[in-house]
Amino acid sequence: MSDPCPTHTPPASSPNYAVICAALNETFGIDTAELRPDATFEELDVDSLALLEFALVMGERLGVTAETELRPGMTLAEATALVDASSVRS
Repeated sequence: MSDPCPTHTPPASSPNYAVICAALNETFGIDTAELRPDATFEELDVDSLALLEFALVMGERLGVTAETELRPGMTLAEATALVDASSVRS
């Protein structure tokens, strides 16, 4: 499988960043060219209802719980850090 974010360096080289990008592409059809660490969910047209769905996808793929607080104004780098922190606590 090719890198879902080929032109961007993942935040802190986290493998979770690639999973997040792939999930956004597969779940919402977001073009991988738009997926970059400083892009917010809001900029990607992922609203709060879609974020709830996305949190479920992240739970399935990464084992993070629904407690993970994704917000529309959060960047992909911030979401990656949150997922990374949730993974460490689990």
